[in-house]
Amino acid sequence: MEHNTNQERMREIEIFGIPALFSPNRIATENVYPGLHHYELMSGPTFPDSPRCLTADAGEKFLGTVLSPVKIHLTTDGQREIEPGDLFLDIEAGSYTPAEFEEKYLSPDYGPQADRYGKHD
Repeated sequence: MEHNTNQERMREIEIFGIPALFSPNRIATENVYPGLHHYELMSGPTFPDSPRCLTADAGEKFLGTVLSPVKIHLTTDGQREIEPGDLFLDIEAGSYTPAEFEEKYLSPDYGPQADRYGKHD
């Protein structure tokens, strides 16, 4: 089942040094909140419950959806391998709707003292 992201609360993550949102649900690209880029986490053959790469379409190896405010470069085969330290899925990270996430990271009016995932002063 595909979900609409407008009201879904998603976990904040960091991937390739970029703050992003993660959902365990498959989200159709046409349902992605405006201004966010859509990617999927794909499992590898050895560890089916562990993300191996970021891709546009993980097919049957789908592990979750990643929504990023920044376009993430994929290789010519449409994937980007995830190395140790490239993905942080902190269980204590906040959960946000896409609008809240946009306000946190993209609004010029958001307070500079606000917490930013993985970036502590």
